[in-house]
Amino acid sequence: MITHESISKNISHNSTIIVGFSGGPDSVCLLLFLNNLKQSHNLTLIAAHLDHEWRPESAQDAVWCMQFCERLNIQFISKKSSELDFIAKSNGSKEEVGRNLRRHFFDQCVQAFQATHIALAHHQDDQIETFFIRLARGSSVAGLGSMRIHDGLYVRPLLQIKKQEILDYLACNNVPFLIDYTNNDLCFLRNRIRKNLTPILDSIDTRMQSNIISCIDHMQHTDDFLKQITQQTLDSLKTSHGIDCQKFLNLHAVLQHRILLNLLIEHKIACTPSTALFHEIIRFLRPGKHNQHQINPSLTIVKHKNYFSFKPL
Repeated sequence: MITHESISKNISHNSTIIVGFSGGPDSVCLLLFLNNLKQSHNLTLIAAHLDHEWRPESAQDAVWCMQFCERLNIQFISKKSSELDFIAKSNGSKEEVGRNLRRHFFDQCVQAFQATHIALAHHQDDQIETFFIRLARGSSVAGLGSMRIHDGLYVRPLLQIKKQEILDYLACNNVPFLIDYTNNDLCFLRNRIRKNLTPILDSIDTRMQSNIISCIDHMQHTDDFLKQITQQTLDSLKTSHGIDCQKFLNLHAVLQHRILLNLLIEHKIACTPSTALFHEIIRFLRPGKHNQHQINPSLTIVKHKNYFSFKPL
């Protein structure tokens, strides 16, 4: 059952919050609960709606969202994807394109309103679907940890709430919402998991979904521990000359990969981390004649004696 306590515990007082608002049941529920907390938590809410322009009726949806917010006296901002000065990167997935467009739009909203948080309406069913998407793609422990309630600027107050609880709440309170028919389009992997896989899991064992949530929680705790160990180990390898090569090469492969990822992030190097990239770097760091190796147009690794460092280009 959704309660104000279950939502409010994840919302900071005196916050300016950008609320991702599509008009669907999840975002309507989130906006209503945040609006109910507005006075007690001293919240400033801005409902942000991005029209992807993928459906003929999307412009009408934007108008519906605006009118919904007007009735609640919540500030509303809307943009079309074609109005964004942004080209979304993609691995061929339309879902990823949409996600990248929304992130760019929300980032713009954060800057415009000096917001402290971006609230998204992901719920427990979304979390389970994300787990299987990442499992199918061979994700690491960090990836299988799926989404977190708090993730930088992002907060997901409904992440521990089941979809049915959201629908029940809206029905009991006679709250209208929009239906996006693309949520039934089996061209999308997430929809295939929702429509085909989840019912099979429920038929096998009714405890399956709660056990998967428990598994995700274990993954997150494991990832938190590995992050701590990685940073401690990296700090011990750093010297005024760079990273100690031999000590690095003596580490377990899991730690090696995590340390390299930390270094790429730390140096803000524009490249896509991958197992192949990490293996290429490790091969170069083994004893050899070459003291410099260019990984890609944006990254070179330099070895000097028994130390190495990254050099952005």
